Amino acid sequence: MRTTKVLQNYSYMSALNILSALVGFLIYPYVIRTLGAELCGLYTFLLAIAMYFQDLIDFGFDSPCTKRVALSAGNKEELSRIVSTVFVAKSLLILLSFACAVPLVLSIPILRENLLLFAVIFIQNFYKTFYPQWYYLGTKNMKFSSILQAIIRLSQIPLILILVHDKGDLLIYAAVVSGTMLFGSIVGGIHVLTEGIRPVRVEFSRIKEYYREALPFFVTTISGRVKEKLLTTVIGAYFGMRDVAIYDLAMKIIQIPKLLLNSINAALFPEVVTNSTPEKVGKIIRYERLIACATILVIAALGYPAALILGGKDMTSAYPIALILSLTIYFALITGAYLQFVFVARNGYRFVAWNQVIALTSCVILCAAGMFIYPSVWSVALSLSLSSAGEVLYCRYISRTRYQIP
Repeated sequence: MRTTKVLQNYSYMSALNILSALVGFLIYPYVIRTLGAELCGLYTFLLAIAMYFQDLIDFGFDSPCTKRVALSAGNKEELSRIVSTVFVAKSLLILLSFACAVPLVLSIPILRENLLLFAVIFIQNFYKTFYPQWYYLGTKNMKFSSILQAIIRLSQIPLILILVHDKGDLLIYAAVVSGTMLFGSIVGGIHVLTEGIRPVRVEFSRIKEYYREALPFFVTTISGRVKEKLLTTVIGAYFGMRDVAIYDLAMKIIQIPKLLLNSINAALFPEVVTNSTPEKVGKIIRYERLIACATILVIAALGYPAALILGGKDMTSAYPIALILSLTIYFALITGAYLQFVFVARNGYRFVAWNQVIALTSCVILCAAGMFIYPSVWSVALSLSLSSAGEVLYCRYISRTRYQIP
């Protein structure tokens, strides 16, 4: 029964990830040809900055709160306290994000010049506030969540085709994406209330406890985000928005397999966290290595035609970059297994944070060295892949020396 539930959740999550990526792939050729590489690059650039605030609002709640929900399954009173605490905690973080965003916008010319566009993109941050993905994962009930998110993603296709016609419609494109995400997150939050979860009064001491527990995960998330989006910023600053669009296309090529493989650990987590043994973790990692290697070979075979179809002949330079970035699929899958099934399961939250701090530091050093030796987008992509390899080495070292897990 447990295995069946895990497979069901993985199936729903995988189907959603495939659909989301396919929607992106289907609409991308239209958007890149309608808006142009420069404006698509500008959108990606502004989104990269807005995502930092999304991480602030999320504050790393997903993993520890998924664990809390999984351990409190069936206890409506405790689940109500968990949901209420997270919603209040994230609402406070929204206010903080606004306070941080205002001076940033005023001080950075590109944000000031594109204030309205950035504000519309910023709306996507509310998704992390209202949408309780961690609740659905913890209760092992991804059916409603997956269907709702699928409807939201599919609704974007006709809206974009109807409303976006030329380069002057970039703001409309951003409004469609942000508006549908906001609507979906509100519906998801309301749905939780229909499952017997009710708002309860939350003491500030409990909110502080959640902040303290989530802090290592926030450090992890923000370090990973800085590592990933810093590279987009570097490309935009040194090479231009067209190269940002090419790098973004390379990331899209590896998106579907990466999302699919990440869903494996997410689906297994609620089950493994309640009974994490060295034998079980070792077996999972061995299988994931084989799956990741096979996935990289598929990208090598299909990446070029994917770049040609999505971006046209002028964007095929995204293919070699995608090959370099495909290595991150292997490293991310293995690292995720160590983080969730070893560190989180055993309350080793500080190791989760240190892992990303080390990865960020190594990525910055490698990127700086690469740009000095051979300034190109290739060097930027390679620095990301090599820093991801460092994450695996760190996780293996801590797992073996502290938890006796290979």
